[in-house]
This record gives sequence, structure tokens and C-alpha cells, in this order.
Amino acid sequence: MHVGLEEQFNRTSSEFELDEIKSELANIRNILLKKGYDVDEFVHYQQLYKTMTIGEYAEFIKTLE
Repeated sequence: MHVGLEEQFNRTSSEFELDEIKSELANIRNILLKKGYDVDEFVHYQQLYKTMTIGEYAEFIKTLE
């Protein structure tokens, strides 16, 4: 979800939409921090997402469960 919002942020030019997306991105980051997720691992997954198809990434995520 975070990566999708980042991509939408990069394509959006509406100031109102940018503010909404920034707010949602911050909300996701806060949830991750509150739940104690490893931020470095999260950044690594973001980078991987950009190199894989959606199907490949979905299969990769299943291996982490």
C-alpha cells in the first residue's frame, strides 16, 4: 500500500491530493513504528517491489509469513 501511494504521489500534481497522500503515508509509517516493524526491512521491501511484477512480489510476501 505504501509503495502504491508513493507512486501516486509522484504522478499527482494537485496540492490537495498531495497533502492527502502525504498524510496517509505518514499514517502507514506510524502504524509500522507502533507495531515495532523493522524500518530498514520495510525500506528493503520497498526497493524490491520496484524490481518485481505484482505477482512476483505477492509470491515473495507469502514466503515471509
